[in-house]
Amino acid sequence: MRDTAEWASYFAADWRMELPDRIHSGAIGADGTPAWHHDFELWLTGERIYVKRNDDQRLRTTRVMRKLRKISPREYEVLYRILVLGDSVDDTTVWLNERAQRNQIPLPRGREAHYRTKDTLALLIAGISFAKAHW
Repeated sequence: MRDTAEWASYFAADWRMELPDRIHSGAIGADGTPAWHHDFELWLTGERIYVKRNDDQRLRTTRVMRKLRKISPREYEVLYRILVLGDSVDDTTVWLNERAQRNQIPLPRGREAHYRTKDTLALLIAGISFAKAHW
């Protein structure tokens, strides 16, 4: 787990440096205008954590994450929510379950929820392992 945490921190620092690819979240703000996407809002306010790295390392990280998104979208989503958005594993598990319910995915036999915390952790570890192997 220590190795996973170290690599997660490394990838998060690089990945957060990227400009956001969405400006609006699709929701309507309190003032009636389109709400900013969380990434864009962080980028606007300068609240992202920037670590000085060379552009080659950052570009490698970006390419790995794009490759992961194509190969395993669920692992990508978990990494994105935890490493970039800063969600906790528990919050990500709740999000995964809400998404599965919203998409009307049937529950696996004998399960009360689609995802458990250990499932989210497994997706996180698998995603970091993939990124580490392909970086």
